Amino acid sequence: MGIKKRFYLSLCLGVLVIVLMNIISAIGIVPAKIDYNFEPGLEQVIAYSVFSSGSDKKISVSAGGDLKEYVTIDQKEITGSGSFTVTLKLPQSIEKPGMHTIGISATEKVDKEKSKGTTIGTSVAITAIIRIFVPYPGRYLEISLRTNDVNIGELVNLELSINSEGKENITANPQIEILSIDNKTIEILYLGETFIQSQRRLELSKTLNTSNYNPGKYIAIASVDYGKVAISMTNFRIGYLFINITDYTRQIFIKGLEKFDINLESSWNEEIDGAYAEVFIFNDSDKLIDFKTTSTNLNAWEEKTITGYFDTSNFTEGVYNANITVIYYGKDVGKSITKLVQIEFIKETDNTVIYVLGGTIFLVVVVYFIRRYLLKNAKKRR
Repeated sequence: MGIKKRFYLSLCLGVLVIVLMNIISAIGIVPAKIDYNFEPGLEQVIAYSVFSSGSDKKISVSAGGDLKEYVTIDQKEITGSGSFTVTLKLPQSIEKPGMHTIGISATEKVDKEKSKGTTIGTSVAITAIIRIFVPYPGRYLEISLRTNDVNIGELVNLELSINSEGKENITANPQIEILSIDNKTIEILYLGETFIQSQRRLELSKTLNTSNYNPGKYIAIASVDYGKVAISMTNFRIGYLFINITDYTRQIFIKGLEKFDINLESSWNEEIDGAYAEVFIFNDSDKLIDFKTTSTNLNAWEEKTITGYFDTSNFTEGVYNANITVIYYGKDVGKSITKLVQIEFIKETDNTVIYVLGGTIFLVVVVYFIRRYLLKNAKKRR
């Protein structure tokens, strides 16, 4: 076995050993995440459980994060699997508003005696998260709007999440504005007067009837005016049973059997079945050749390429007119689209002369340097 092969084999084995060691030395901790809203002097006792794959493994427990000084841990070390408690005691105030994180880490200790003579020592650690949200002064909202794609005539579900992150309650009138892709307002949906309690999340919903809409892309903008304006924007699509021909092979070499690609894009929010194309190529008004492409299914809004093959031997250089007709089915309804295009046929460049000329120049250069080298050596011997 060569040196390179032995090196790569050793490298692969090393990686495998590390992976196996991590699998064998796996540990876990529950609960993985806990959230609290800040309250002055809040006290909580949290019970944690640690699981280890080795009954004799020593696991150290520690706290980290910007509020770690407000937690105490009753056990700093556990052997194998076990449990411990964390006592959280928050102060009367925290100056910085927003999300604060405390990490409770369980780290497997490396046995130095057992690891002697090995080249790799690994330590596995896992961290549980305690998140403390400190409200902003006064009133403060974060909002998020979600929508879904539909077909024409179906209902768009508009779901608005409002998260009050300030110290004060809010009464507001949320609204959702529907715009065309060129930012022209189509309609505004009002969600009514809404009470939003401090440090609480509120979920609101509204439906949009698309019966009078055209297919295409739309913009939805939710806004909540509470002295300031919270805004969330998203897009949605209204589909119809249609396939768009987005591109095709525009240039073909004349060299026997050649392939012809057609790029398709679905505008339907469901699957389209059995899409294929029939291609006719003309010279003036005379049909020179026709062929079919492969067939494919398209998922909602998917883009795909279908391919056909034909013999180019009887073509001469020039631009030819072609008719591409794509046939497809959706919900047992058959449809088709036709596109008139132009295709350029060109002869494949004969590179033989270039290769011969390049090879000749290379040989001349080589001979020149060899001759120069020999002349220098001959002068030195004199």
